[in-house]
Amino acid sequence: MENGATITNARVPQRRPEATSDRRLIVADRVWDGRAAHPLQDGFVLIEGDRIGAVGRVAELGDSMTALPRIDLPGTTVLPGLINGHVHLALSGSSRPVRDYLKDARTGIAALTVRAVRNLRLAVESGVTTVRDLGIVNEVGFTVRDAVADGRIPGPRVVTSGQPITVTGGHCHWFAHECDSAMDIRVAIRRQVRDGADWIKLMLSGGNLTPGTNPLAPQFSRDELRACVAESRRLRMPVAVHAYDPQSIRWAAECDVDTVEHCLFETPEGVGYDPATADLMAENAVAFVPTVSGALRRDREGPAPVAKRVHDKQTSIREVFRKLLAAGVPMVAGSDAGVPERGFGDYPADLAALVGAAGIGLSPRRALIAATSGAAEHLGLADTGVLEPGRRADVLAVRGDPLRDMTALEQPELIMAAGVRVPPPSVHQES
Repeated sequence: MENGATITNARVPQRRPEATSDRRLIVADRVWDGRAAHPLQDGFVLIEGDRIGAVGRVAELGDSMTALPRIDLPGTTVLPGLINGHVHLALSGSSRPVRDYLKDARTGIAALTVRAVRNLRLAVESGVTTVRDLGIVNEVGFTVRDAVADGRIPGPRVVTSGQPITVTGGHCHWFAHECDSAMDIRVAIRRQVRDGADWIKLMLSGGNLTPGTNPLAPQFSRDELRACVAESRRLRMPVAVHAYDPQSIRWAAECDVDTVEHCLFETPEGVGYDPATADLMAENAVAFVPTVSGALRRDREGPAPVAKRVHDKQTSIREVFRKLLAAGVPMVAGSDAGVPERGFGDYPADLAALVGAAGIGLSPRRALIAATSGAAEHLGLADTGVLEPGRRADVLAVRGDPLRDMTALEQPELIMAAGVRVPPPSVHQES
């Protein structure tokens, strides 16, 4: 990746080696590799254990492959498994997730872990094969990450910051390191690296979930942000920054972070988009992660108990994201699953809500790239996001053609996470 270190999950146990001799063919009407302008017609994907062995047209299959076990999926499109670039695995997604979290936390780490395992199941059953968690206690985040990686529990691959960094009493302080100086920040980063974090997450502005914080102003100084980035770079760690307001976003672009979460340019008066900041983000390949897709989807479906401030500014916020895209700022799709009314099984519908005039003006292909190859590139995940030989066998097959109609993502026919086929969804209620 441009600014930070490529994620290798070196600390994570790898899947059991006995799976590597398993060779299977997936055959479908269309195969889209995560990049191409158009899908292959009458295509196949060869799965070899937890990796992709080959991709091509059925007519090009050699004699050695025709005798392999075959999964025929007529009427479907095969594409890379989806990447959700911003989730909180220990949050409930209810209208009061902080209340739910604190109740679980009082019970103990086991209750939080059960919540995370359940959310992982919901995510993978919807076609998500990688999540980036940007706020969770280390004991839960690192435990479930490693358990998925070595096959002990089902789920998408987990990349996580573990505990984020905030100020004393700051945004999400209940599961964060509370830091009030540049040295505090450096110590927190060193602890996160020691304990196994994949990313560093800094709560640069306040947030909606935390009473007493201000989402429209920085919590840290610019020098403290610089210290965070410098220490992270020294330790070869990528940096994600939570930022709502124009000043926080500007500082994040100037300090060359890797991703800006939310990136709404909100001010007390409305929305204050800054084209110079957008140009700097594009120049430095600083990606933004819009986390309002759930709100856009619910606007289509009817009123829901989400932040009134977000609803009141939806038109301006959509315009901000269109301008960022037009300026060439990279985008990583992420839903903020776990915060109010954003479920882990809703991601396909959330992606569809970004498309067209009612969304943020994306074409289906561009929205899919933001959740597959583009997300992988900007999150430093060199082994997923594209269907090509040698990559992880993270595969999604859906009925219909999502490059024409994104609602096809809501009709999964087959899901594989690192070559392991996900069983059909069981009955869940997100709570």
